[in-house]
Amino acid sequence: MKAITAVTDKALELIQPRMTILLGGGSNVKQLAIRLATLPDLDLTICTPSELTRRSCLQLGLNISELDQIKRIDIGFDGCDSVDLQFRALKSNGGIHTLEKIYAQAATRYIILTKTERLSSQLDPNIPLTLEVIPAAVPTLCLQIKKLDCSVTPRMGTAVASLARTPNGNCLLDCYEKEWSDITTLNDKISSLNGVVGTSLFEDYITDVYALNPDNTIKEIKKGEVL
Repeated sequence: MKAITAVTDKALELIQPRMTILLGGGSNVKQLAIRLATLPDLDLTICTPSELTRRSCLQLGLNISELDQIKRIDIGFDGCDSVDLQFRALKSNGGIHTLEKIYAQAATRYIILTKTERLSSQLDPNIPLTLEVIPAAVPTLCLQIKKLDCSVTPRMGTAVASLARTPNGNCLLDCYEKEWSDITTLNDKISSLNGVVGTSLFEDYITDVYALNPDNTIKEIKKGEVL
């Protein structure tokens, strides 16, 4: 809890009264919501693409606004599964990346709250490039993606023996390579295939990364800084 508090404390330093903020997903964001619930005088407008975060916020007494009710988002806070020094991130495990991108592109600043072990020079190959795809396209997309020398597996649901579904009613395909040395090129090729709604690779969204060091200090990196 102390480690998470260090990240949320850093995030709280940026939040000013009457801001509109985006809360994504992850344990750091959940703890940030808990802290915000104790600060009603900030009079914030809060939005989220995550059903889990929405439910947590409502349970905490925080009101959630819909995106179409908002003119701009001052700051977005989100987690990730892996992020590299080029500020590319994989947000794959949650399976809501299409919605997350819609919200992220509306944010003036989009800040990733994470741990230093998830920050590296190259994205973690253990994390898939996840695709949201139209259900009818699953068989043909699997064949096409395999031709790109990329392994692909439809994601199964956890509640019942069926394919996992996104909030949009679509399916998820998890793609893997031995290493993500040229993930941008692969992502561009896959994104052009008919039936692909969106991928979990975030490029040109992130403005800052706040990464928790093992000693509970925060490594703060802004986009464009030379490391």
